Amino acid sequence: MKILTSALVLAIVILISGCTGSVETASSELDSFAECIDNNEVKMFGAYTCSVCAKQKDLFGTSFEKIEEVECHPRGENAQTDWCLELNIEKTPTWMRFENGELVNTAVGFQTLEDLSEFSGCPLEVE
Repeated sequence: MKILTSALVLAIVILISGCTGSVETASSELDSFAECIDNNEVKMFGAYTCSVCAKQKDLFGTSFEKIEEVECHPRGENAQTDWCLELNIEKTPTWMRFENGELVNTAVGFQTLEDLSEFSGCPLEVE
């Protein structure tokens, strides 16, 4: 029985390790996509208390670090609440695309990678 339990625990650890590795691979594959989003002046307005924002970030994995996120919650780190109010951000996440500092497009709520590709004008090249 002890051997069976040990084998089961080992199998679970291997399974979890395998899942973690594939997320890292998928995440690094999104680096150029995330960089393009940032270069095209697309920003995600969010809040540290927003669970949908967390899911949006998880979609990118570590590649999300390349995207500019604007914190709208007044208690959040580096909060830019005044800018969020000025832009009438009512729900998070809200994605906004700017051109030369001028707002040109808005998408509210969770966006798939395909949606963000269309929204940002960035090609999505993930295998």
